[in-house]
Amino acid sequence: MLKSIKNPTAVLCIAALLTGFSACKKSDKPETVDPVTEKIYSLRVSAGSPAASYLVQAGSLNSGTITTAGIGVATNLTTMTAKNGFYYGIDNDSGNLVKYTSNNKTNTIVKEIPFKQISWAFYSSFYKWKDDKTLVLFSSNASIQFQYAILNVETMTITSSGNINVPGLKADHYFWGYNAAFVGDKFYLTYTQAANSTDLSDRVTYLAAMDYPAMNNVTVSQDNRFGAPQHYTLHMPGSFTDNGNAYFLATPNTWTTPDTNLPFGIYKVKGGTTQIDPDYFYELTDRTKEEALGLFYIGNGKAISKILDRTKITSSDAYGTLYITEYYVIDVINKTKTKINIPKSIATAFSQNILVENGVASIAANTPDGFYIYQYNISTAAVTRGAKLDGVNSVERLDLIK
Repeated sequence: MLKSIKNPTAVLCIAALLTGFSACKKSDKPETVDPVTEKIYSLRVSAGSPAASYLVQAGSLNSGTITTAGIGVATNLTTMTAKNGFYYGIDNDSGNLVKYTSNNKTNTIVKEIPFKQISWAFYSSFYKWKDDKTLVLFSSNASIQFQYAILNVETMTITSSGNINVPGLKADHYFWGYNAAFVGDKFYLTYTQAANSTDLSDRVTYLAAMDYPAMNNVTVSQDNRFGAPQHYTLHMPGSFTDNGNAYFLATPNTWTTPDTNLPFGIYKVKGGTTQIDPDYFYELTDRTKEEALGLFYIGNGKAISKILDRTKITSSDAYGTLYITEYYVIDVINKTKTKINIPKSIATAFSQNILVENGVASIAANTPDGFYIYQYNISTAAVTRGAKLDGVNSVERLDLIK
């Protein structure tokens, strides 16, 4: 299965599905989106048949109906990430890196710059925010060479870029499964290696630790207790930092690898060290019955993860069509998981459909009862059903714009 993901045609199809490259079209239906008020929330959604991608903004996620009716503008701008009122992405026509705004009717490019410093591709690239002004972009360059570009989002200038010289790639292998975290002035990159001939991982997770921002002084260590870091971190977080330590998710998903009996779990890197903590591993699931996807940090050593019914996954279509997903709070300190009271939903596997704000996690979940944004109170564990999503197939991103 991994080889099919390396295939350019298959990869582009997956990328279109996950990131919504399609243009948006206007509808004649009346607009029923909540009026934009002091806060602005943004949803990048897929809607219609054939599916098209929309950027929709609303003033509240707590109530009302959010729909693409009457809203939508044709665009070739992707949404890589969003922060402090701006979207960041790629203009598919020019390949330029763009900073832009949206207001439910028009996308306006604030600034765009040529982007040739790294081999960017949505299916094999990822990003991490270092701080509010610094977005660090990464590529695996055909899975054989890690690259980076540091972007100052205020000036929209690339301040540094180049190769990350990670040693030790085996002959006839390629990098697979990328996850990353910053802890202070250290950058941690985890990955595995897969054989070209079989697409099977060597069942080792590697950790490359290096100095930031120079991206040098690279040391590599390995751990064979688990096999594959979470991949596609462009679309969904798979790591977080807490109390000076980094936590990562191992996810050998059914649809991405023919390998079996590998654990889904959390591994740890202590801040300042250069290896995976050999004394820590928290296995989240029953290997034969469950999969785990995503780590959405909610504070105090806890994160929300999607737990899927693995017994019903027979192809990649299952992630986007079957009600097999439940949401859990993962406590990495006490090694516990607690189910959130939300009905089983469709996974939308690699989507960033959770937003954490002021002690509440908003979770966009497509359930048999309908597509709603559920509000999970982090301190009380209470769940209320918020805004309804009307005519929406999936939510690719959920962001607080301002």
